[in-house]
Amino acid sequence: MKNSKKALCIALAVILICSIAAAALQTDFFKVSVRDLNIAVDNNEYIHALAFIPKNASAENKVPVVITSHGWLNTGEVQDAASIELARRGIMVIAMDATGHGLSSNPDGSIMQSVYSIGMGMIPLVEYVTSGTLDFVDTDRVGVMGHSMGGMNSIATTQYYGGLYYAALEEAKAADSDGGAEITAEEQAYADSLNKVKASLPTGAGPGSVDWTKIACNMGVLYGGLEEGGYSSSTGTAKLTGATPEALPLAQSVDPSVTSVEEGKFYGDAATGTLRVFYQPNTTHPLIHFDPASTADVIEFFTHCFGIQTTLGPKNQTFFIKELFNGVAMAALLYLMVPMLDLLLKVPCFASLRGVEGPKIPAPDTKEKKRKFWFGWALGAVISFVTAVITIKIYSFIFPAGFAKNTYLFPATTMNVVMLWTLFNTIWSFFWFFFNYKKDKAAGIRTDEMIGLKITGKEFWNTLGLAITVIGFTYAIVWFCKWAFQTDFRLWTPAIKTFNVEKLYTYIQYIPVFFAFYLANSLMVNGANRFEGVNEKKNLLILGIGNMLGCVTMWAVQYGKLILTGSVVWGPEWIGVLVINFCFWQLFLAPYLLRAFYKLTGKNWVGAMIVSSMYVLSGVMHTAIHLPLF
Repeated sequence: MKNSKKALCIALAVILICSIAAAALQTDFFKVSVRDLNIAVDNNEYIHALAFIPKNASAENKVPVVITSHGWLNTGEVQDAASIELARRGIMVIAMDATGHGLSSNPDGSIMQSVYSIGMGMIPLVEYVTSGTLDFVDTDRVGVMGHSMGGMNSIATTQYYGGLYYAALEEAKAADSDGGAEITAEEQAYADSLNKVKASLPTGAGPGSVDWTKIACNMGVLYGGLEEGGYSSSTGTAKLTGATPEALPLAQSVDPSVTSVEEGKFYGDAATGTLRVFYQPNTTHPLIHFDPASTADVIEFFTHCFGIQTTLGPKNQTFFIKELFNGVAMAALLYLMVPMLDLLLKVPCFASLRGVEGPKIPAPDTKEKKRKFWFGWALGAVISFVTAVITIKIYSFIFPAGFAKNTYLFPATTMNVVMLWTLFNTIWSFFWFFFNYKKDKAAGIRTDEMIGLKITGKEFWNTLGLAITVIGFTYAIVWFCKWAFQTDFRLWTPAIKTFNVEKLYTYIQYIPVFFAFYLANSLMVNGANRFEGVNEKKNLLILGIGNMLGCVTMWAVQYGKLILTGSVVWGPEWIGVLVINFCFWQLFLAPYLLRAFYKLTGKNWVGAMIVSSMYVLSGVMHTAIHLPLF
């Protein structure tokens, strides 16, 4: 921070280089065009998607298309592995934002209703690509896939078209039909025209959720061997190959003689639309998006079903390198907020907010004081872990939003999980901070100048304006990279990306609790643990580990048992565990950002405003919003 202009330029250069690299990999070095797609559907809804179009596609060289849907916690970009790798092999991919997610509208009705009525947008997209509007699409080779909730969308879509097909055949068998009890060629052709999906591969949704009597196309199921939801299966784990009641109907739907299902074996014949396959890569539910073995299965399935001849084998993959560049760009984006704030403090309207770091707290220099420090550090982690366990058990009883419920009040279910956990830890942090501060102040160890809490009304509003300006500039970069490169900023599934204005309504509801938490966290970082004579890098590392230790412990317990036994500790609550686990990296980074912002202003307020806003905006953008359509 000795040279903020230089630091800002370096961060911008890293973002630019990483975004260009990510764009190059995303487009197979510009052999694929990536474009936004928006279509209007019934009930005044609209669906947004990213279209990956091979540039050699034309009316003379028609390409197959695969429509893919993300899961409940995500948006279309998380389907990058399938989108990039299938497009590299000459298949157009449409990565949709499901209704209630990303840049698509909220559904007219609950998300569960939207799954079965329109596949959360997948059915309208199938109708769009088979309408003849796109002259470069081979309408006889249309596939669908999706992960978790997206897997449910692909199953619902496949069963919808299969249902139309079988209903038409039954009608053709009626005595008063054209051919009487015999199905004529014209009747068969009509039924075939209704069956618009030719290949389907749900991932992260078990084969037991499929009604095989309604499937009239090539279909596989990809279900991780370490799926957290496997606890509820007949085997008690996610391992479903063999003679299980979940897997057997898959193969027996085309070959009744099968008595044991093998992983990765093709049953039936792709040429006749009767292929069945059950993939079981050794991975967990969330890792399916980023697992090369799972992606190889996706590549194998669709290239085989569509008869794609390619020199690129299933293991020839570049998507994970693109994800790495996205992650580095995200780190640079978070970093640049600090020199940006420093430069803004030189602007006259914000110059009065520049402060100096307050006096540091005497370092623990006796065994008793060191024991007290480590006790408080460990106690915070224990409280974080215990409150996480409580949260996953009770949050659904407190908040109305759910998979089958819409509400104007706190409509983001996954945010509700984190918000309740955050509220518990906010209460604890404020209590623990002021309990110890009051004692230290009476003993003359700490003073008001050390904690950076006091602020006047005028300073507060000016600080809020400063925070909004930093966030505005940061998101201007996000919008530019989306416009110029079709990239966003992500680490695994959490992402910083563009958002539509409706998301601000949800943001306003969640920001108070998260702001309070990061204010309390900033006080702990800067007003309780900023010690004299202690190496700052070591200090921040300890604080970052302490911040995330509660959710990391939960992760270790949950996945330790999963690896050892094939089943999880918290079965019905596994999604809540997953949501809390994803907070680890934000919690680890928070002390670094909060300390940097504090040093520039001498107060803890602007850091809490910026960090909480970035987290909430990210959260409401990439997860399910159960908000009634407006």
